[in-house]
Amino acid sequence: MATQLLMAKSPEEAVNNKTATAAFLAGGTEVNRLGSDIAVKADMLISLKKCSGLSDITEADGYITIGSMCTFQDLIESDTVPCYLKEAAHFMASRTKRNMATIGGNIASLRSDSYLIPTLMAVGAVLEMEGNNGSCRIGIAEYVDRSEADALITSVTVPKEIKVISRRFANTAQSHAVLTMSAALTEEGIWLDGAVKNVGLLHFCDLEKAFREDPDISEEAIIEMVRVCTGLHTADDMFGSDTYKRYLIAVTAYDLHKRLVGKEV
Repeated sequence: MATQLLMAKSPEEAVNNKTATAAFLAGGTEVNRLGSDIAVKADMLISLKKCSGLSDITEADGYITIGSMCTFQDLIESDTVPCYLKEAAHFMASRTKRNMATIGGNIASLRSDSYLIPTLMAVGAVLEMEGNNGSCRIGIAEYVDRSEADALITSVTVPKEIKVISRRFANTAQSHAVLTMSAALTEEGIWLDGAVKNVGLLHFCDLEKAFREDPDISEEAIIEMVRVCTGLHTADDMFGSDTYKRYLIAVTAYDLHKRLVGKEV
């Protein structure tokens, strides 16, 4: 159980004090969440609230860079943040939580019901990281694949002008989402990513390929493709059956694709 609290003054100080038994503390909605064992396993929490330069939002050359300590409410109220990211931030229904939860914390938690990661993956967000070997930039998809617990996210950069549509499915606005999915339209075609509760953060490359090769592919074909997909490891649980989850993924992907290319169904 955490018995020490360090108020870091800079990202470098935070990283230099990070050990296997220490944890970063951003907004606190994840570390202090009921059922979370982060604070239980850590003997020290490193607060980022006083770290300089982590709450700025800037624009340059068609890209928006957002400090990792910006809260969900900061995103919503900013005149600079793209609308597609505001929409994802609004998936967190509680304004109280939005005033606490940070973009960096939501990414670092890598939850399978993440509010923001599907959207950030779909638009190809780039993370600025501070680690023991200095700073570096990596794509969010790479971060999801090989998250480094000792490295600190300092900023997130996203494109300003890109068409994105997102959907979230939960029993109530406050419930955990069984599926959050985002689709972005780029020059290469559609990019499709999702968070499936108790399954993980997924990049739907097979569906992207299907939509690119045949923009008029039928909904039935997409449903069948997902139904028989052996690489999708869904299962029956309290959030729905394996069959339901696969169907929801398929019809949502089909709907998002049609809306992106202007052929709403």
